[in-house]
Amino acid sequence: MTTSRKKFFSWIVLIIFSLVIFSSSCFIILHSNHVCTSEECSVCTELAECHKILNTLGTSVMGGVHLSFTMFTVCAVLNLLTSCKSYHTTLISLKVELLN
Repeated sequence: MTTSRKKFFSWIVLIIFSLVIFSSSCFIILHSNHVCTSEECSVCTELAECHKILNTLGTSVMGGVHLSFTMFTVCAVLNLLTSCKSYHTTLISLKVELLN
């Protein structure tokens, strides 16, 4: 699988996770003042399922976001450090480059 395909599928998974979390949160917010009609209320069952999804995905996604942010920060710092380093370390290498 090529890297562009991997990136594409990664973005699709990210969008799906975001939509699931967003829609669960919206459903809970919209039905927070729900009045139960019976003991087996379908809205209460859906609210419980949304809470379960948010707890399950929320912790795993936040762990992944934290890890990704940490890795991004480390890579950015390393990129800065390596870009500041001069590629010409000796006078001979400077002379050879000028002759080419």
